[in-house]
Amino acid sequence: MPGPAPNTKRVDDLKSRILHVAQTSVYQVKLQPPPPVVKFLNHPGRAVNYKSDEGTNIELMCSETNLPGSSLATHDVTNDYPGVTEKMAYRRIFDETIDFTFMVDRNYKVVEFLDGWMNYVTGDGTTFSRDDMADPTRFYRMNYPSNYKTDNLYITKWEKDNSSSSMTYQFIGAFPLSIVSMPVSYEGSSVLKCSASFSYIRYIRRRSTTAQAQAGIVVGMLSLHDGTYQVERLVNGKIVTTIETVKPPVP
Repeated sequence: MPGPAPNTKRVDDLKSRILHVAQTSVYQVKLQPPPPVVKFLNHPGRAVNYKSDEGTNIELMCSETNLPGSSLATHDVTNDYPGVTEKMAYRRIFDETIDFTFMVDRNYKVVEFLDGWMNYVTGDGTTFSRDDMADPTRFYRMNYPSNYKTDNLYITKWEKDNSSSSMTYQFIGAFPLSIVSMPVSYEGSSVLKCSASFSYIRYIRRRSTTAQAQAGIVVGMLSLHDGTYQVERLVNGKIVTTIETVKPPVP
C-alpha cells in the first residue's frame, strides 16, 4: 500500500496551522495545603497566613515547574502467535514527584511555607515545639496522612491572549517530600531560590473550552470551617478569588 501522496501548501496556510503553538511561560500553580496544615502555618512564630495575600504571593513566586508525565507498565505475551511478541499494558505509572522552584521573598515566607508543611508531617511543632527539638533526645511522631496530604494542588496552563482553551493538572494525595539545599555565597549576588519536590498518587488532566476559559476555570478551592468555600478561578488570565456557599463543580 503506498504512503501519503505529496501535496503543496500555501505559506499563509502553513502559518495558520503550525505557528500558533503553546508557550512555556504562561502558567499558574496552586499549592493548597489541607486545613490542619493551614492552621499550623498560621501559628505565632511561623505566621504564614495562606488564606491572605501571602498564599497568593508564594504561589506567584513559583518561577519554574514541569507538567507531569506518565508511562504504561507492560508484560510480554509470547504464546498467542508463533514467533510474535506482544506487549500488554497492566498499569499506568505516574512520575514519583512534581518539582517546583520558587524565588524566595525577603521575609522568607516561601521557605517557612514549604519547610513548615514538612514540619507538620513529621510532628515538629505538634508533638514537640521547635525549641524542644533542640534536645538531642527528642523524637519525631508523624501526623496522619489525611491531615497533611492535599488533593488541591494544581498547575494550570493557558496562553497570553486567553483565546485558546486552557489545561489544568490536579494532583491527588500531594505533600512536600523534599527541599533542595539553597547555596549562598559572597560572590556576585543573585536571586535566592528554593526548590521542593512533592509526592503524589496520580494526576487528573482537564482541558477547558474557550468559552469555559472566558467564564472562569476553577484552579483552587479551600473548604472553610463555616461551611463556605474559598474558590479561585482563572478569568481572562487573572486569578479571581470568591467566597461561595455551594461547592462549585470542577470541569
